[in-house]
Amino acid sequence: MVQRANDEITITVVAPVRDMYEQARKLIEALESQTVPRERFELILADDGSTSDAIAALASPDGHIRVLPGPRANAYVARNRSVAAARGSIIASCDADCVPGPEWLEQGRAALERADVVAGVIRFIKPKRPTIWALLDMSTFLDQERAVKSGYGLGGNLFFRRELFEGVGGFDDSQPNQGDYDFVRRCVAAGAKLTFAADAVVWHPTRNSGRSFLRKLWAVNRRYAEREAAAGRKPEGLKLRNWVPVVQTLRGRRRVGRPIGLDRKRLAESGVLPSSWDRILALPLIYLLVPYVSAFAQLQGGAAGRRRLAQTAKQAAVRTATSSGA
Repeated sequence: MVQRANDEITITVVAPVRDMYEQARKLIEALESQTVPRERFELILADDGSTSDAIAALASPDGHIRVLPGPRANAYVARNRSVAAARGSIIASCDADCVPGPEWLEQGRAALERADVVAGVIRFIKPKRPTIWALLDMSTFLDQERAVKSGYGLGGNLFFRRELFEGVGGFDDSQPNQGDYDFVRRCVAAGAKLTFAADAVVWHPTRNSGRSFLRKLWAVNRRYAEREAAAGRKPEGLKLRNWVPVVQTLRGRRRVGRPIGLDRKRLAESGVLPSSWDRILALPLIYLLVPYVSAFAQLQGGAAGRRRLAQTAKQAAVRTATSSGA
């Protein structure tokens, strides 16, 4: 079977992947059930240094599914590589372990007609017996609606035009985290309209152990602080008030409209009803563990960011001296 003319493809789905064969296969199955006709979109799996050939075998003979191999780097290097090879003018970004709803592409494309960047809903694939860590994960991460209110979006469910992507310079792939936040903020700063699409839905698995949850929490905060410090800004975790976690966490949650404890509304959207014991058990994690882990991660990231800033300043001084001497 031969791929139809390139100009019939209007949407390119991009997903970075590394040794996630089963997850990528489920993504493909979900895309085969989209309400958008198959010939109108394509999928590019950007292989970020997989250790086996299994991902390469997912490419389709007709070119509908392409696999772009590359050396191990990070998800944003992979996403940039995908967009550069895209045939569609609309980019639909998701993660390889996401499962899009059947109207995902249709609803995302429709929302993009009235905006420049669209952030869709990310719901959770609940485990049979949710742990307290899974509940905390669902209550803490991947909240697109609140992200949009704060002027950023998450790459696990994001629509934008390739022209805008190229205009702002794509994803900053110098770090493995926060590249999607940074990209959307640069789009908004350039005048792009950002909107939230409640009907463009993908489903994401939960982190079910303390180790996986805390690893994510540490990585997000460390890279956030490194990026802020490298830009000459002071990360929130380095401000003295953030070392009084209970008070500051409560104020912060109220300021952005979050509940005191577990976000039962978000959990309910994914079909989860926490018990009274779950809600009690979550409180010391929300008000003590999470703030202190975040703060220490930001201390480390802030130090790394300041070193980057000093190095950049030193390099600039050398360039200035060299040009002056010439």
